[in-house]
Amino acid sequence: MKKPKILLSVIKSLLENNGHITSRELPKSKKVSTNQLYKAILILSKLGLIQIEGELNNNRFELHLVRDFQFLNLEQRVKVTFYKDRSKTKSFKFHTVALKNGVPYIEDNSYWSVDDKVKTKLKVYKPKREFGKISVEKIELGVQKAYIKLTLNPPARVGEKIIHGFKVIQSNYFTFTQKETIERYDDPEMMDGLSVMQPTLFSTLEVKFPEGYRFIDVKAERYDLVVIDGPQIPSPIPNHRLVIERNRIILKLFYPSFGYYFISWKAAQ
Repeated sequence: MKKPKILLSVIKSLLENNGHITSRELPKSKKVSTNQLYKAILILSKLGLIQIEGELNNNRFELHLVRDFQFLNLEQRVKVTFYKDRSKTKSFKFHTVALKNGVPYIEDNSYWSVDDKVKTKLKVYKPKREFGKISVEKIELGVQKAYIKLTLNPPARVGEKIIHGFKVIQSNYFTFTQKETIERYDDPEMMDGLSVMQPTLFSTLEVKFPEGYRFIDVKAERYDLVVIDGPQIPSPIPNHRLVIERNRIILKLFYPSFGYYFISWKAAQ
């Protein structure tokens, strides 16, 4: 993947120069065109990792590292599956790149993945990394929250790729009609979502339903704040695509800003 490599080369240059470089100090390569390099800079700006001073088109500008993040998610995939026996699984998979040397651990946590009304199990997928070992240090299940801490031994290197994730399994969760949903949740609408808490290039939220289930009134919304009673005031979602199929809904997010993203729907009956 060329684009992540270009992104990382810019980040490395910034880290090696105390978070500040000029256009003349950008990493050069015969394999990377100026257009590709500028696209990578704009992506880093959209992610909130850098600030651009000056104009790219006149080739006289400066880049400043804005936030000192430890990881960049190349990809975040969240898949929710409902079954005919009313059970639910929700899997979280991350393809992550370290943004600095010496990071000792990774923390995975997701709100709205646990319902304290039903029995919950959690499965951690076997994590993989390019250099060294990675092991599960801690697992916690709280009210509408799952938390996993992964230890990196030795600590991560800049540019190292790490694959990790987990799955939440719940029984007796799904409701098939609006009447059932209102009786259980005091609302005819159902929803599920993901959170973006660190820079992410691409993220998808897929919700899949059992055969025969029909849904209406599909929405995709973003929230800055989620409390125990639910999401607060929604805001527009830039750079996204909402796909609605016969038995599933997919929300695709490109360079998403930090926040909480939800798909909501109602049973057709």
